[in-house]
Amino acid sequence: MSGGKTRDINYTHQYIGQRFERSLDFVPQYFHLYQARLSSLKHRAITASGEPGLNELTELGAGQTGVVAGIIIRLHKQRSSIIQHYIAKVGDPEPLETKYYNSEDEVYLEDESGRIKLEGTEDLVTGSVVSVKGCLENSVLKVQTVFYPYIDTPMKIESQGDEYIAFVSGLEVGTPNYDLMLLHLLAQFLQGNLGDQALEKARSIVRLVVLGDSLYRPDEARQLDRKAVADQKLAGLSDMGECLQYLDTFLAELAGSLPVDLIPGEADPTNASFPQQPISPYLLPQASRYSALNSFPNPYECTLDELRILCTSGQNVKSLAQFSKDKSWTEHMEVQLKLRHLAPTAPDALHCIPMKEDPFVLETLPHVYLCGCMPEYETKLTQEGVKLVSVPSFSKPPHKVVLLNRFTLETETITFESFL
Repeated sequence: MSGGKTRDINYTHQYIGQRFERSLDFVPQYFHLYQARLSSLKHRAITASGEPGLNELTELGAGQTGVVAGIIIRLHKQRSSIIQHYIAKVGDPEPLETKYYNSEDEVYLEDESGRIKLEGTEDLVTGSVVSVKGCLENSVLKVQTVFYPYIDTPMKIESQGDEYIAFVSGLEVGTPNYDLMLLHLLAQFLQGNLGDQALEKARSIVRLVVLGDSLYRPDEARQLDRKAVADQKLAGLSDMGECLQYLDTFLAELAGSLPVDLIPGEADPTNASFPQQPISPYLLPQASRYSALNSFPNPYECTLDELRILCTSGQNVKSLAQFSKDKSWTEHMEVQLKLRHLAPTAPDALHCIPMKEDPFVLETLPHVYLCGCMPEYETKLTQEGVKLVSVPSFSKPPHKVVLLNRFTLETETITFESFL
C-alpha cells in the first residue's frame, strides 16, 4: 500500500465536542445526570409552549388545566427485568426481547416534586424532557398538547462549491469471510486511484470520517459469561492484535493523503459506555505518526468553516428504536433532535458513564446529523433545516460509503460491491 498525494485543504476544521471527553469516574450517581437534564431543558420546554408553566407538578390541582414540565417515565410491559438479563448472560437459551414498545405502556411525567400519570401522550420514551398542557382528572393528567424544548435553528450556509466529506462506518476488520480487497478498493478510491470517473469524485473529497465499529467483534463476545469472567478474557478476540495491525496500516495509508477522523463504536477497543472515549493512539502506531489522523470521542461534533456536523456511531439511535414505535432510522434521529437530546434512553437503557452534568443536551442544532453502523442508507431534511443521514455498515453488502457536499448538504453513495 502506498500513500497518495496530500490534497489542499481550504477550510478550517474545529473540534467542538470537548464535553464528550470524560474520565471514567464512577463516583457520581445517575440521579445527578437526570437532575442536570431536567435543569437544562425544563425551562426551554415551557418556553416552547408559549404559556406560563407551573414550577412543580404538585402545583396542578384537580380539575385544573395548565402547563407542566418534567422527565418522561415509561413502564414497558414487554421489558425484561434486570434479573432476567442476568440469567440470559450466564447461559439461559431464551432470547431477550429486542422491541419493547407497547401502546398500552403506562407513561408518567416526573420532576423533583413528584410524578403524575399521563393519558393521551405521543410516542415518548423514558428520559425525554417535555412540557405538556392538560387537565388533571382523577389523578391522571389528560394531555392536550406536548411541547418539545425550544432551540435556535442553524444558520444557512452561504458559501458554494463542490467539496465532499466521506463518511464510512462498520469497516469491521476481521469479519469472517470478509474480502479485505474491499478495504484496498476503498483506500484506492479515496486516493483517486480507481479509474477516471472515480478520480474526478475523489479529488473533491477533503476529509474522511470513520464512524465506529472499525474492528469485528463476534456476537458471542459482546456479552460476558461466567467462563469469560473467570478467564478474564472475551471469547473470539484472540485475533484482535492482527486486526488492529491491518486497520493501522489502512488508516496510515489514508492519513498520508487526507485528514481522517476516527470515532469509536460498540465493537472498538475503548470503554463501552456512552460517551465512548477516543481510541488510544498507542493501538495505531503507524497511523498515529500522521498529524492528519485524529482520534475523537463518540459522539463527535465539529465545524468546517460555518458547517456544523454532529455524529455518533449509532448505539443511541438503535437504543431509541427499541423503545419506540416502528419508524425509519432518520425518523428516530429526528425524534432525538426534537427532544434536544442525543441519548434520551441513557442511562435507563443505553449504558452511560455517570456524570454530574448531561453532555448529550443539545444547545444548538447542527446543520448535519449523521449516525453510523446503521442497517441501511437513509437521508432526510427536517422542518428545522437539519440534514439527517444514516450511514450503513461498509462490511455489509452492497458496501457503501456516503459522500456529503459540505456546501449544498446533498449526499450520495459510492457502492463498492460492483468493483469486486
